[in-house]
Amino acid sequence: MKKIFLVTTLLLAGIFNAQIGINTPSPVNTLDINGDFNARKEIRVGGTNTVKGSAGAAGTIFHNNTDLGTNDWKSIKVADGLTSMSLFSMNTVADKTGVSFSGNNGSTSPYAVNEALGSGWTVLPDATDVFSVTKSTNKVTFTFQTTAQKTGNNNSSTSFACGIFVDDKLKAVRTDVVLGGDGTNKIFNLNATLTNLPVKNNYSVKAACVKRNLNSGTLGLGRAVNTTYLNSDMSQSILTTSVLQPY
Repeated sequence: MKKIFLVTTLLLAGIFNAQIGINTPSPVNTLDINGDFNARKEIRVGGTNTVKGSAGAAGTIFHNNTDLGTNDWKSIKVADGLTSMSLFSMNTVADKTGVSFSGNNGSTSPYAVNEALGSGWTVLPDATDVFSVTKSTNKVTFTFQTTAQKTGNNNSSTSFACGIFVDDKLKAVRTDVVLGGDGTNKIFNLNATLTNLPVKNNYSVKAACVKRNLNSGTLGLGRAVNTTYLNSDMSQSILTTSVLQPY
């Protein structure tokens, strides 16, 4: 009887240490489920033979922690005002070519949202990108920075405008003026956020600029037109597009 009891115990130990498959004859892990998994209570991780694992706190997410070799729970840190949205995509492009304007003055009239790309607007060649929106609730933020430099008109002012075009329609625009002697330059920034764009793959975004009142001078935007004070590395333009959506 003792021998039979010993054999039975060994068989049970072998079964308990084996891999268990549900709906699969060849399990590859300790528990291998081929199908839906329904947990009616908690899922706990990090437990031991004597300590129950953690079920995580409210608002945390299950995290595949490859650095520590074990999974855990992580808090979701979302900035105030974003509710349940998180960063879906972000990309930055740079342009060192820029544009320059000279000759006659341009129009100083106001600009209208959704006006078509044209009418004197010039796209900075590499300040273009594409982005996609997959959910109807979204925020798309554009951050554009360039350098404006004037030359050839002594101390007269030079004015211009730069805008963000989405699918060749104007969505944001700012005007500015460069004041000072020849070679004077300044940083120009344009930040804009569009809310709840229609779901679509491959929107196009372009940064473009236009001349206003040149006062007989030459204006460079993202381009050095007086290299005594500026070069292409210093004058380059940057366009960053960020898409936030519910996670």
